[in-house]
Amino acid sequence: MKVFVHTLGCRVNQYESQMIRERLSALPGDGEIHVVNTCTVTALADRKGRKLVRRLKRKHPGALVVAVGCQADGAREQLLSAGADLVLDNRYKPRIAEAVAAFLRGELPPGREWGSLSGERVRGFPRTRALLKVQDGCTVGCSFCRTFLVRGPLRSKPPAVARREAEGLAEAHREIVVVGINLAQYGLDLPQQPTLTDLLEELLKVKGVRYRLGSLNPEGVTDRLVELFAEEPRLCPYFHLPLQSGADRILRAMGRPYTAAEYRERAQRLLERVPKATLGADVMVGFPGEDERAFQGTIELLEALVPLNVHIFRFSPRPGTKAARLKPRVPARVQARRAAELAALASRWAREVAAGFVGQTLEVLLEQKEGRLWWGHAENYLLVGVGARDGQRGKIASVRVLRQDGGRAVGVMIDRPEDA
Repeated sequence: MKVFVHTLGCRVNQYESQMIRERLSALPGDGEIHVVNTCTVTALADRKGRKLVRRLKRKHPGALVVAVGCQADGAREQLLSAGADLVLDNRYKPRIAEAVAAFLRGELPPGREWGSLSGERVRGFPRTRALLKVQDGCTVGCSFCRTFLVRGPLRSKPPAVARREAEGLAEAHREIVVVGINLAQYGLDLPQQPTLTDLLEELLKVKGVRYRLGSLNPEGVTDRLVELFAEEPRLCPYFHLPLQSGADRILRAMGRPYTAAEYRERAQRLLERVPKATLGADVMVGFPGEDERAFQGTIELLEALVPLNVHIFRFSPRPGTKAARLKPRVPARVQARRAAELAALASRWAREVAAGFVGQTLEVLLEQKEGRLWWGHAENYLLVGVGARDGQRGKIASVRVLRQDGGRAVGVMIDRPEDA
């Protein structure tokens, strides 16, 4: 059976797509399966899911088209109308081979209980860095978020189980990204309630690989975590902390469990304490009730922190969420203006961060070659270009940064100065 998996959305989805690909590869037969791993974080994501299903069914009329994931819970009939033959929610992902086999036999899929993350594992990734899912579910309940409604209860992968998976991934990858729906809640469901720091200490027993955290909510920044990152060079010093807004009034309406001052303090602690640390942030513009003063509060907070990356989202009312009923709505044109203004500032901040590393040595994971240069992400997620011979993909090179280039950096391998 030929299997094609098409992924929309976050890194957790990307991990699960690889798991789906591996588990469906053993299905017998000569047919063709296209799996669309959907996302429902915004209305645009929903439209992309339906559009992709429609296009695949039109392009591959004889194939089985399966829609799976976050969009399946609230938009099952829409996905079926778009052309999906089978629609499965998130709890079916680990058992997707059983579900598809049952469908092909004309039977109902197996039971719909949520499984333990101990049963979720991947063998490898086609890209230079691997993903390791260690957590699922969220109980924060942000007023704008639909994801927590469709991801099920808190589930964490025990540290020893995660370490064994990392051992396999480390055979072919020099970097592993640790991902979850809410890493700050890692371990709360496990008997001994291990923390994210406990997990990282267990993963560090696997030699020859470095670890990067996926998105981490600010409440996950603890003293122990900061100290571990400050002391351990194999923990990548890039911290993507979702902000959403720099105005306390908006944060309260969103249901975010921190104030703007708390966010700033935790981000600054990381930037000051962890060598070579950089910051990333998610920001939502146009949340109901966001006025110009609130928007300026967001800009002022980020201006003080100077993030390397800012992911900008326009508010999108999601079915079943509290925020979908909130007023007053911010007009679309105002949302667009604020997003553009923030994007321009984000570009300047990225240039400033890159310029700050000129003259320093960074450890760059080489990912792809463009022209004369190999490009890859350093431990602090700065994108760096360097001259190197072919065949270097997936290797880590020590690079001295010579200059910044539009928010990126260009450097030279410190043991090969002729490549400058």
